[in-house]
Amino acid sequence: MGVDKAILKINGMTLLEVSVQNMERAGAKSIHVLVKDEAQADTYRSMLGRRASFHLDPPDTKGPWEALVAMLQQLKEGEIIQLLPVDTPWFDDLAIDILRQQMEIMPESDGALPRNDHGSHPLLARFRSGKILELLLSQPPQSLRTLFRGDNLRFVDAADFHKAGCHPNCLLNLNRGEDFPK
Repeated sequence: MGVDKAILKINGMTLLEVSVQNMERAGAKSIHVLVKDEAQADTYRSMLGRRASFHLDPPDTKGPWEALVAMLQQLKEGEIIQLLPVDTPWFDDLAIDILRQQMEIMPESDGALPRNDHGSHPLLARFRSGKILELLLSQPPQSLRTLFRGDNLRFVDAADFHKAGCHPNCLLNLNRGEDFPK
């Protein structure tokens, strides 16, 4: 899109504020936001105050794999992590709770993530930080979709989100300007 999606507004709120609000409503104890530099952290901090902590992307980050490794290395090993990119504003507390419930049903699982006809959505995954970090470090960087194919993951189909009353666009990614009117 060529702009910082986090500061784009939908219903009077920035996408970053919507994401943080969704995490807060889902009961998140801590919210971590990856930023490209200190200037971006300052911009976001002015919007959110102390509602989130900000972490710099490592230098020369080539994609989500490296960013995820860097973030997980800063967190506690047993922490439950919910990924939530700012460009998925309709993946709200109800959708997050469905993933939480899946992990409670199978406490031995490494995580849970949504999938639809297009495949899994690893950037919306909920997982145990230590288990996924171990998996990330045990192999060369690749697509997160490939990583999150593991046998010890719970998949939640799009139909299950819709049956539970989630927004019809809960798995929609706002990648283009024309995605906003949906």
